[in-house]
Amino acid sequence: MRKKSFLVFILLTFVLEGAIAGYFLFRSRDVKQDTVAVNDCVKVIEENFGSSDKYLTTLTYSLIDTDGNLLYKNAEDISTSVNEAVKNNDTILDVKQGDTVVGKVLFHNDVQERIEKNQRVIAVTILIVSVVQAVLIISYVLYLKKTIVKPFDELSGFAERVAGGNLDIPLPMDRKHTFGAFTEAFDIMRSEIRKSRAAEKEANDAKKEMVAKLSHDIKTPVASIKSASEFGYELAKEEKVKERFNLINFKADELTVLVDNLFQSSVHDAAEIAVSPRENDSESVIEAIRHADYMRRAGEFTIPECKVFTDKLRLQQAFDNVFINSYKYADTKIEVDAKLEGGYLKVSIRDFGSGVSDEEVAVLKEKYKRGKNSEGKDGAGIGLYLASYFLKEMDGDILITNEEPGLSVLFLIRTV
Repeated sequence: MRKKSFLVFILLTFVLEGAIAGYFLFRSRDVKQDTVAVNDCVKVIEENFGSSDKYLTTLTYSLIDTDGNLLYKNAEDISTSVNEAVKNNDTILDVKQGDTVVGKVLFHNDVQERIEKNQRVIAVTILIVSVVQAVLIISYVLYLKKTIVKPFDELSGFAERVAGGNLDIPLPMDRKHTFGAFTEAFDIMRSEIRKSRAAEKEANDAKKEMVAKLSHDIKTPVASIKSASEFGYELAKEEKVKERFNLINFKADELTVLVDNLFQSSVHDAAEIAVSPRENDSESVIEAIRHADYMRRAGEFTIPECKVFTDKLRLQQAFDNVFINSYKYADTKIEVDAKLEGGYLKVSIRDFGSGVSDEEVAVLKEKYKRGKNSEGKDGAGIGLYLASYFLKEMDGDILITNEEPGLSVLFLIRTV
């Protein structure tokens, strides 16, 4: 309501300014000598010629005789000769006695003076009104700054604090300014986000507690499995059976380490999982592949001798994830091929299943992304994501491509 009053008042000052200027301009256009008064004055002078005390003095004029001598004037600084009167654009009329011209009346031309006076009035009026307008406009700008700009700046600062995670400082509310309702809505949003964060933290704390209990409970049967596998290994007679018990023992050790990481990998982002690469022999890559391929789908393969920059445990997890995916989704033989190229040991793991679409290949390394062939099969969609993360932490990567037929996962393992 206040803003409308300001605008209406400013508009009225413009209208008033125009009206006053128009009035005085109109008056200036109509400024001219009063012909009737001039004629009356000449008549009076003719009737009383020679008696200056009886001349009419409402008009400004001077009286001269036929020789140009000044007989009378009723004001200073007016024309006293015909030449001056002509220069000043005065009105010159004859004074007669009967048919004889006895003199001339020089009526002072004050039209220009009156026009200039009107112009001064117009200028002063415009100046006063302009000052009033300037004051009003400045007041309006200050009003807008107080009621719109300042609250908007406060909203911007509040949004930055919320975006930065600061949900404790409330936003001051003032219903008098334009953003009053918005500030209330924003502060309600802050309160709701704060409640949501608190609920999320509570849920995460409960999840942490559950995972901690679960990891503790898992350790006991894993220890029993390890003990039983060691006992079975000692009792086994055949080398093939011993190899199986040794694999069980190895997987039990690996599972123990993974259980220790369960809390970190489940509750926090995978980027917080520690990867500690160091120099290892390429023989460790062969061991990791053989341990991952517990169904022996890969057959015989060779790995060039070299030194690699790896974290044995994380590399083992990466190969485990790839082989498990192949077992689950392709269920075919697996082909392993390796070569040294461009500072990397490149190990290709290929199955001969139906593969995935080209569009899906592009997103398989993203978290929680799975192909259409995963429908009806267990999984969370983080196996290839973790494999990619682990290899990148070892200065390598994995590349996924479609084959004819099947799917290929190429491990780029940095050499030293």
